[in-house]
Amino acid sequence: MKMAMNELVSLCRAALEGSGWTQGDYEDAADAAVWLQASGLRGVDALSGLLGAAPGEPYAIQGRAGGEPACGHAPGLVGCLLAFELAWAQASRDGVGIVRVNDALAPRLALYGLKMMSARGRRIDLEWDDADGRHFATTSGRDAYPSYLGCDADAKPARTGIVVYCQAGDEAPMRFDVAPGLRDAADPAELEARYDEALWRGLDIDDAQRARLGAWKSRVLVEATAASREHGAGGQDDGF
Repeated sequence: MKMAMNELVSLCRAALEGSGWTQGDYEDAADAAVWLQASGLRGVDALSGLLGAAPGEPYAIQGRAGGEPACGHAPGLVGCLLAFELAWAQASRDGVGIVRVNDALAPRLALYGLKMMSARGRRIDLEWDDADGRHFATTSGRDAYPSYLGCDADAKPARTGIVVYCQAGDEAPMRFDVAPGLRDAADPAELEARYDEALWRGLDIDDAQRARLGAWKSRVLVEATAASREHGAGGQDDGF
């Protein structure tokens, strides 16, 4: 079925709230998922790792010199945007910032984080592992959208994860050795065109996805009784 973009954002936010995520995290994750869905990159599927999961992902930060990384455990969703901010801060001090997120809950959402950093004038490379394989993306710092370089389906990672590599010089070479023959690549112009099309035509979401999100959303609804309806509560007539 088709859903308007703002409707899907609202549904995803409510589902994540019902799953126990705090406001900043569920807003960021919902925005990321809907952007990915509009870009043809199965953003709603990416939320599966967040529904019912405990917040917090371990991460490590390294600079140019290597050595012992600084490790931490985020209280929220590190893989969506925080990893990029940490890499940026390290690169500002050292010229290079590398952030690794182990056992990322929704690694695909990192592409949205890269998109949010795309036009900030600095080269950032991204690699993430999920059940589909190993993915690569990059931004030169000059385009409003990143380049999704594609997925290496032959790579079978043992665990999910994200690696962000940020360099202070925007002309620096690509950090990762990208395998040949990646599938589903999309350049910045293609991602922007897909998103603009989705704004006008709506987003495709199947009934099972909608039902699962709706089930999690129901956890934050007040029971629809006569008394609650008199005070504006109840969720039976909101279109979801």
